[in-house]
Amino acid sequence: MGALKKGGILNLVGLYILTIPFFNALNVTTYDNSQILGHFGASTTVFAYCSYIPFFAMITFIPLGLKIGKQIPLRTLILSASFLSILFNTASLYSINIFWFTFWRSLVAIISVTGIFASMIPIILKYNPAFNMPIMYGIIQFILQGSQHLYKFFGAKFTSIHNWTFGIYFLNINFLVCILLAWYFYKKDLAPMKAKFQFDWRGWLILIFFLALILFLCAEGQTRNWFSDPKIGIAVAFLLIIVGIYLIHVRFTKEPLINTDVFKYKNVVIGSLLFFYTGLMNGTGSVVTGYMSGVLGFDAVYQAKIHLAILIGLFIAIPLSTYLLYKRIYLATIWIAGFACYGMFHIILFFRFYPGITATDFLLPLIFKGLAIGFLYPISALYISEGVPKNLGDSRMMSGVISRIVFATMLGGAILGTHISNVNIHHKTGLSQQLSSANQQAQTKLLNTKYYYLHQGLSEVEAQKMAEKSLSNQTSQASILLAYKDIYLVMSAICFLPIIILLLFGLGRRPIGRVELEPIPF
Repeated sequence: MGALKKGGILNLVGLYILTIPFFNALNVTTYDNSQILGHFGASTTVFAYCSYIPFFAMITFIPLGLKIGKQIPLRTLILSASFLSILFNTASLYSINIFWFTFWRSLVAIISVTGIFASMIPIILKYNPAFNMPIMYGIIQFILQGSQHLYKFFGAKFTSIHNWTFGIYFLNINFLVCILLAWYFYKKDLAPMKAKFQFDWRGWLILIFFLALILFLCAEGQTRNWFSDPKIGIAVAFLLIIVGIYLIHVRFTKEPLINTDVFKYKNVVIGSLLFFYTGLMNGTGSVVTGYMSGVLGFDAVYQAKIHLAILIGLFIAIPLSTYLLYKRIYLATIWIAGFACYGMFHIILFFRFYPGITATDFLLPLIFKGLAIGFLYPISALYISEGVPKNLGDSRMMSGVISRIVFATMLGGAILGTHISNVNIHHKTGLSQQLSSANQQAQTKLLNTKYYYLHQGLSEVEAQKMAEKSLSNQTSQASILLAYKDIYLVMSAICFLPIIILLLFGLGRRPIGRVELEPIPF
C-alpha cells in the first residue's frame, strides 16, 4: 500500500470525486422529462428520440474518446472537459426548440466520456498498483451506482424549487468544482498514456449506422407495433446486414474497433450474456416509476426520495462483495446472492401492485434491488475482463456496454413497454366484458356513482356519462396493475432460474482469475 500512503488519502478521494459529475451528466434530468416536454411542446415520438439520442451519442463516442484522451495532456483534458460541459449545459438552457436542446445535451454526454477517461487515468497509474483489482472495480461501481441515485434526487429536488433549469444549474456547479479540484490535484500537464494515434474510422462509421438503427427501433418500435410495420422489418434486415458488413470489415482491419477475437474467450461471451441479463432484470425499474407516477400519483421528488432506499442495499452489498472477491470467494456464491436479491425484488413487488399503498411499502423491495446491483455489477465487470489481454480491453468493454445498455436497457426497455401495453389491453378487454347487467357488483357501483353526480346537479344523461367514465377509469387502473403483476411474476422466475442452473451444474465454483489494468474498468 506504499503508493496509497505516498499519494495520501486526500489525493485519492479528490481524484475519485472528480469522476462523479461526468458519470452523472445526464442523470440530473431523469425526473424532469414532463417539464422539458411541456416547455418545448414536442410530440411524444419526437421527445422519445430526444431522450434516447444523448445516451446513444455517449455510447458512440466511447471508442473515439478513449483514443483522443490518450493524446491530450491530462490537466488540459480535464479542465477542457469541465469547461465545455458548463458551456454546453448552459447553451441547452437557451435552446429555442427541442432539437437544439437535444444537440447540446448530446455534446454534454460526449464530453462526459472524455471527462471520465481523464479523471480515471491518474487513479489507475498512481494508485492501482497498490490495489487488488476487485477493490478497484468495487470502488468504481460503488461511486457509479451510488452517485446516480443521489444525482437523480438532487436533480428532482432542485427542479421542484423553480423548474427544470435549476437541475442543470446544479450540474454546472459540480463542473465548477471539478475545475477547482483539477487545478489542485493535477500538478503536471502530461499525457502519460500517449501513443501513436490509430483509429478504425471505417469500423466507427459502421457502429454509428448500427446504433442509429437501434435508436430507430427504440423510438419507433412501440408506436409502429414492431413487426406489424414494414419499416421495422426493413430496419431489422439492415441491422443484420450491417453486422455482416462489420464481420467482413474485421477480417481486413489490423486493429478493429471491436475485435471479434475477444469472443474467443469464453468468459467474454458468458459475461456479455450476463451483462444483458442483469440489464434486463434492472430495467424493470421503469415499471415501478410508472406505477408511482401513473397509478399512485407520486410527484418526481417523492419518487426520487423513495428510490434512495436502493442506496441502503448498495452500501451493504458492494463493500461486502468486494471484500469477498478480494478474499477469493467462489463466483457462484456472489452470483446466487445477486440473482436471489433480484428475485426477491420482483416477487415482493408482485404482491404490492394495488392502489393506495404507501411509500414505506417500497422500501424493502428497493433495498433488495440495491443488494442485487451491489452483488452482481462488480463481479460482472470483473468476470468479463478475466484473462483478456490489454490490446482487447476496449473490445471487451464495448461488448459489455452494447449488451447491457444498448440491447438490454434501451431496446429491451422499448420492447417491455410494448409488452406491458399489449397485456394491459388484454386485461382491460377482459375486465370490460365483465361490466354487464349480469355483474351485480359493477351495476351497483355504476348506480351509486350515477346518484352521486345527480346529487351534484348534473342531468340524467350527464350523470350516466360521468358514472360510466369513472367505472372505465377504475377498470383501466385495475388492468394496468394486472399487467404489472404479470411482468413481475415472470421476471421473478427469470431471476431465480440462474440459481437453479448454477446449483444443478456446479458452475462458478472458483474464485476470480487474472484481471489486468484497463483505462476504464467497467
